[in-house]
Amino acid sequence: MKLNAKPKIQDLDAFAFYQGAHDVPLNETLLEIASAHNMEQAKLQLESIRREKPLEATIDRIEQRLPETKATWDTLVRRLGHTTPPVATAVIVGLLGLAALLVDALLLGPGLDAVGISDPVLQFAAAFGLAALSATTFHLAYETFGQTRHSTEITVVRRGLGVVAILSLLAWGVLRGYQVKFGADLNGNPLGGFLGAHPLLASIFFCFVTLAAPLVGAAAFHDAAPRIHDWRIWKQTKNLHETLSKELAKARKGLEEERLTLKQGIAQLDAQQQNWQSVAAQYHERGRIHGARQSPHWLVLLKATLWSLGGLALGCTLGTFFAPLFFLLPCGTWAGAFLYYRHRRFHPSYDQFRQQENTQFAIRTDRPRMTQPATPRFLPPPEDKA
Repeated sequence: MKLNAKPKIQDLDAFAFYQGAHDVPLNETLLEIASAHNMEQAKLQLESIRREKPLEATIDRIEQRLPETKATWDTLVRRLGHTTPPVATAVIVGLLGLAALLVDALLLGPGLDAVGISDPVLQFAAAFGLAALSATTFHLAYETFGQTRHSTEITVVRRGLGVVAILSLLAWGVLRGYQVKFGADLNGNPLGGFLGAHPLLASIFFCFVTLAAPLVGAAAFHDAAPRIHDWRIWKQTKNLHETLSKELAKARKGLEEERLTLKQGIAQLDAQQQNWQSVAAQYHERGRIHGARQSPHWLVLLKATLWSLGGLALGCTLGTFFAPLFFLLPCGTWAGAFLYYRHRRFHPSYDQFRQQENTQFAIRTDRPRMTQPATPRFLPPPEDKA
């Protein structure tokens, strides 16, 4: 019998007893126990390494990302502070700029009849697109006056596009005024006469409506976009920094816990090895001193006979269908049981061998007993004779 990686304690004592009874050196048993201990320790370390490597990889990955994230977060804190940047005002300003573009699209949409767009939906979409394009052009031109330095070519192009957009919107405003006057004259509306009598005032009004909305939209977006962007970056960087810090602390704690668990498991295996070695030494000595008795031959015959009685009962039941079973079942059962128990008599298992230990009693019943002296009796004092 060879000890497996996890030998049971009852198998170990029987195995050590058998080796001691056959004068096998105790070192052989202790060597197998040490081998089983080393296998269990190697398996425990392998399982621990499989759990430690992902934690170590997580720690390395976070430690590589955390310095950059922390530097970005410190920069944002110095620029924006520890509290969340206000974003509600920026959102309202951006919505107002969008509303200005929508109003401009509603006012300028009907004027697109002059370019062949008569569908109201298409007029509104085209007018909104022109207003958004103008606002974007103004925004790009305004950025050239900021702190960000651009090349000369980009500055000239952006500012040139801004001037062209202003002149185009002014011309479109004037055209829109003439178009409204023409429509009012066709319908007999007094508005046509008023616009004809005050052409400068009409031109100023329509130019203001046409130009002011894109300028307001561009100014609103130019103010709201950086503030919303800072708020979004601040939130993302903060969440990322906190998440990485928590994950790093969690991974380090898990790695430390895993290493402590491995250390505790190895200590437990060492204590188990010492316990097994003590048990093996104890039963090895018992086997060497006591040995074991072989079971008697008559017990083999008795067990085979008892099994044959069961075969006889079964033969009586089945013999009514097939007569030879009256003889075959009892004889076959007796022969099989005899061979089995005879083999066990000559080749017992380790546990059976230990159960047949040649026990020596400290006090045997066949030893003569020591007779204890009876309690002496004292005679009464003699009577005085007269």
